[in-house]
Amino acid sequence: MPPRHRPSLPLPARLRSVMAEGDYERAGLLDGLTGDDRRTRISVLESLAADGVAFDTMRDAIARDRLGLLLLERTLRPDDGHSLTDVCRLADVDLDVVRRWFQALGRPLAPDPDDPIYTDEDVEIAERIHRYRSLGFSDEEMMPVVRAIGRGVLNIADALGGLLGEALLSPGEPEPEMALRYATEARRIVEEDSLHLVHLVAAALADRIRSHALAVEETSAGRLQGAQDVTVCFADLVGFTDLGESVSAVELSEVAEMLSACATEVVTSPVRLAKVIGDAVMLVSPDPTALVHAAVALVEAWSDADDGRPALRVGAAKGIGVPHAGDWFGPPVNLASRVTETARPGEVTVTAAVHDAVLAATPEGVEPIRFRTAAPRKFKGVRGAQRLYRVQRRSSGASATARAPIR
Repeated sequence: MPPRHRPSLPLPARLRSVMAEGDYERAGLLDGLTGDDRRTRISVLESLAADGVAFDTMRDAIARDRLGLLLLERTLRPDDGHSLTDVCRLADVDLDVVRRWFQALGRPLAPDPDDPIYTDEDVEIAERIHRYRSLGFSDEEMMPVVRAIGRGVLNIADALGGLLGEALLSPGEPEPEMALRYATEARRIVEEDSLHLVHLVAAALADRIRSHALAVEETSAGRLQGAQDVTVCFADLVGFTDLGESVSAVELSEVAEMLSACATEVVTSPVRLAKVIGDAVMLVSPDPTALVHAAVALVEAWSDADDGRPALRVGAAKGIGVPHAGDWFGPPVNLASRVTETARPGEVTVTAAVHDAVLAATPEGVEPIRFRTAAPRKFKGVRGAQRLYRVQRRSSGASATARAPIR
């Protein structure tokens, strides 16, 4: 009678781990390690083994003190063996189009289109080109958006890399252990925190669509109207360029980051922090009154720190602007930038259009924002002299809700 075959059952995770540890021990991958160092090494080896890395490759990385870097490479640049030619074939998209998308997104471009450095996710990115086209977008319309996404991704990577570096690069810590910790945390971020980024992008996109829906043209095509009435302001640091001659680049970047943090804390809907430009931030809003309040709150929060930081000055203008690929363009953007250059340190200066709109929108019985008339100015590229007004700062007894501190 033939032996009865029993179905195989999956091994418990703990048993698999013990068996794997024995394999690593026999392969000489744990020599001289005990305690936390041994447990850290085992977790890294398990991750690499799950990615199909051979013991010989692990042993070579250990011998060259680059096991952590190997994990980091496998974490952030997994190799599914697709070449650029494969990506184009699988996605059914022209090579030149995929090259433009990948370059705009910050993906590496292999000199040899048959070099297998791309992943299944890269194929999915290329396939999305068809989906955007099916919505009626041309390649020319899509590329500014793709470039904006690429800039955002690189900014996120820079910020996370700096954060991990500051937290993990402890002085005096041996390179292998540091690299292991860095790689482990990088892997966690890739696998877990990316889900939060998906949620944040979806929530922000839904908010933008609600705003744009208010500007739908009443046409049979029902297309979204690009040009919108918007109030724009720039807030920049006085003397920032000269400051660069006396302090380090690191200190300069810290001051710029403080400004970005301060603007983020004081700005609330319907005002939006549109972008950060080195030593300046740009705020936009469909509501001129809300923007002026936010600008004053920003100046006051910045000056309240009283720690020797450069003074802040703000200029605002109103008009028809066009949102495009995460940025804004048009006369109010250009005029706000020029008005900012005339603003005094610690003050908010606005054009007559902003001044008139704020006063017209102030309900009877509500204390209006107070302005002082400034000397008219002519600006390059703007017809006629512009009437300007300086916004009076709040008194020291102003509401705390408008005076968010810098953290």
